[in-house]
Amino acid sequence: MRSLTIDRKNPPDSTLGALATRALARPGAPIPPSLSIRFADYVDTKTRPYIHAVIVIGAIGYFLFALGDLVVARDVFWSSLLLRAVFLAAVLGLTQWMVVKAQNIYLLEAVGALYVHVAAVIWYSVLFRSSGPEVGVYAFASVIFVLWLNIGSSARFSTAVISSCTLTALVLGGVWWLNQGEWMRVFIYASLHASVLVFGLVISWYNSFNQRRLFLYGVIDEVKNLELKEANRLLWSQAHTDPLTGLPNRSLLFDRLTQALASAHREQKRVGLLYVDLDQFKPVNDTYGHAAGDQVLQAAASRMSAIVRASDTVARVGGDEFVVVLPGLRDDSNAMSKAAEIIKTLAEPFRVDSADITIGCSVGIAMFPEHGEDADQLQQVADRAVYEAKAAGRNCARMGIGSSDLP
Repeated sequence: MRSLTIDRKNPPDSTLGALATRALARPGAPIPPSLSIRFADYVDTKTRPYIHAVIVIGAIGYFLFALGDLVVARDVFWSSLLLRAVFLAAVLGLTQWMVVKAQNIYLLEAVGALYVHVAAVIWYSVLFRSSGPEVGVYAFASVIFVLWLNIGSSARFSTAVISSCTLTALVLGGVWWLNQGEWMRVFIYASLHASVLVFGLVISWYNSFNQRRLFLYGVIDEVKNLELKEANRLLWSQAHTDPLTGLPNRSLLFDRLTQALASAHREQKRVGLLYVDLDQFKPVNDTYGHAAGDQVLQAAASRMSAIVRASDTVARVGGDEFVVVLPGLRDDSNAMSKAAEIIKTLAEPFRVDSADITIGCSVGIAMFPEHGEDADQLQQVADRAVYEAKAAGRNCARMGIGSSDLP
């Protein structure tokens, strides 16, 4: 079934679920127009192999009915065999082409009904040429046509009704012709066909109703699953990301830093931890307002995210405080270089409305394994280092103990 999506042309998923629920409550479970395309895809997926098999098996069975001609109407056996062979080849070829090329389940079902009508015409055209056909045998046997047609109908009930009625009229017309207009015989055979017709249509109606009902239940289940996934996604996002910038929060930062340290320990590599504290940010809120301050924080987060690797992590851990995790470093110079790049990008003015706002940042750096073996130790070292950077005049970086200013 086509997956449920939200776009301008289709109702939201929640609306589709409500439509499906209301449709199930109505007699016959009619498909709402907005779900008609999805329903066609669903029926095609579910019933195409079934209808294909019914058509093929029915065509082969009709060909084998020629054995009855050998017993009842021997004088037309060979012409009957030839017509049935041509019919079988045409049905198999056209059906295979439609299954592969013509992706339309309603057309396939309608063509299947046409096959049955053609089969009836072939049957009676053979009988017309027989010197003494046993009409009763064929009249009774032709009820199989009606039953077979309805067994194969499940996509559209109207197709089954129209084709079943026309097929019954065709069969009874043939009986009337072969019996030189004896209405009593036609009445007897019509009584038999009527019961089979009603039984067959009940089967067809149930099949089509069941298709609609299962489809609508599937829509409701899919909507509920999507809503559950969205709810879980929102809960995870609220628990692990910063709502303003979309960056990881402390919880997710700790998880990623722990994973990076475990990987570095196994692979004998180094991890850099950069503590970034924005300089002169409080005057931004005081002068331009908190809305402008939020825009600066968002822009700062975007700038830092743009200059790190996909394997790195940029997280917001406080009002104007960020942490950058740099796994897989070779030496201290890699961390110092990235710190210098962050300082440079955050020193460029931020355009907020019509104002150019200039801030800076101080960066404290801690390295694994020199400054600590776990996340807490590294964060403590980096936090102390950022205070050293601020004390040194801001807009600079300091490594853990024994660091020096960036050139």
